[in-house]
Amino acid sequence: MPSEISIQRRRSQSDFLPAAMRTVWVMIIFSAILTAGFTFYPEWVRLADMKTDLAKQKAHLESLQKLAIEREQEIHLLQTDRDYLETIARDRLDLMKEGETIFRLGSAAHSHS
Repeated sequence: MPSEISIQRRRSQSDFLPAAMRTVWVMIIFSAILTAGFTFYPEWVRLADMKTDLAKQKAHLESLQKLAIEREQEIHLLQTDRDYLETIARDRLDLMKEGETIFRLGSAAHSHS
């Protein structure tokens, strides 16, 4: 008949194996999560940066599209509206019609675009 000590030893050995296996599985899962984190975190940061850059590029594109529309309207006016063409030409060349008085408001040195 086995003694009390040998029975306790068998119980402690039989309890040790499942506990050790749980510990090993926890370490494996933790290592897998840690590896995935180190692998994908830089990509998540890069994706966030790319989204920010995309938003900036879209805003810049919208401003360029508005500018293009304004320029197309100005071209249309210059080609079709003789009074507008005359006004722009006189303004840029600092000319005036006979008997006309021009009052310039703002700085004396203005820029033309």
